[in-house]
Amino acid sequence: MLATDISAAMLNRAAQAAREAGLTTVETGVMNAENLELDANSFDTVLCRMGLMLFPHPLKTLTSMQGIVKQEGRVAVMAHSTPASNLYHGLPLEIVRRIGRMAPPPPEQPGMFALGGPGVLEGAFRKSGLQDVSVCPVAIRRKFSSLPEAIKSMKESNAVLQDLLAKLNDADQDRAWKEIEQEMSQFESVNGFEAPGEVLIAVGTK
Repeated sequence: MLATDISAAMLNRAAQAAREAGLTTVETGVMNAENLELDANSFDTVLCRMGLMLFPHPLKTLTSMQGIVKQEGRVAVMAHSTPASNLYHGLPLEIVRRIGRMAPPPPEQPGMFALGGPGVLEGAFRKSGLQDVSVCPVAIRRKFSSLPEAIKSMKESNAVLQDLLAKLNDADQDRAWKEIEQEMSQFESVNGFEAPGEVLIAVGTK
């Protein structure tokens, strides 16, 4: 098993997690998924979890993945669907763009929801040469112990949101966070915080 990423730090964390789990067959390699420097037809399966929508050229990336799997091998990808189906991420972005009078990103721009539109992910798979393509929506849940924990995670891990917030002045940033917290409160109950979400899982065969 080989884990690849353009970030050596990410791979170091992955290697440590594998060791802690007792996995002895996991190797790592720093490389760009748009140009995988690996032998053609050498892997049974290629998996990409929550990454393809962030690449500048997803079709080039899928073509690179298709090239390294064996005949009858598979490529599987997980990506976010639409903002409306992922309110934990979608609502904050909508709020910040509205307050900052920012236009939504163009469809071709890499981002969290870049592959979520109807037929977009399936079309990329087919253009890459993969066959027997299927794309299935899968419901997920974003769970935290409380609303403050959900907001804390949002502040620490949502890089897209942070980039947009940086374009606002201090007063508008405060206003945005107040609106975000108010909207997110709908997902809090006595059992904690739980927001609905949806991902797309696409699979194609060489």
